[in-house]
Amino acid sequence: MQALRLFDRAIGFASGALTVIAAVAMVALMVHVIIDVTGRYLFNHPFAGTLEMSTYYYMVMVTALPFAYVTRTQGQIAVEMFTSWLPRRGIYLFEVFGGIVTLTYVCVIAWKTGQEAITMTAIGEVHDAGTIQLVTWPSRWILPIAFGVMACAVALRLADNAKGLFAGSSRDDDKRRRGQ
Repeated sequence: MQALRLFDRAIGFASGALTVIAAVAMVALMVHVIIDVTGRYLFNHPFAGTLEMSTYYYMVMVTALPFAYVTRTQGQIAVEMFTSWLPRRGIYLFEVFGGIVTLTYVCVIAWKTGQEAITMTAIGEVHDAGTIQLVTWPSRWILPIAFGVMACAVALRLADNAKGLFAGSSRDDDKRRRGQ
């Protein structure tokens, strides 16, 4: 159990760090666009590569990096219309099944985007951004990292729900009893 707690803390740290990076990327995106618009309309000289930087780096970071944090904090949308009448064990059963399905597709996405990242790194992918060549292969690593950490968060959640299914209580139940 000590190893599981240590893994949980490591994933908590990683998901928090990725979320902070996403927030910094959002601020960078705003600053970059402000500089571009100001340069375009006040000085008739736009900032080169704004669209490409936004597309290949900022937006990918802003959308993908917080996935693990959202998973850990259960911030995703959940509809309980059909499961609210189930006993606790039935809910755990649905959670375990959903966790297995989610873990499967998240791992597949992490694997496939990782393969693409390796390929693009090997060829040194760049994008023609008008007057500059924007190196884009590093941005290909954002998705495998984000989905990899999310897979770990989903696996932890799955383990907790499996514990609830087979042992009758989970970490979340323990927290509710303690009022956390």
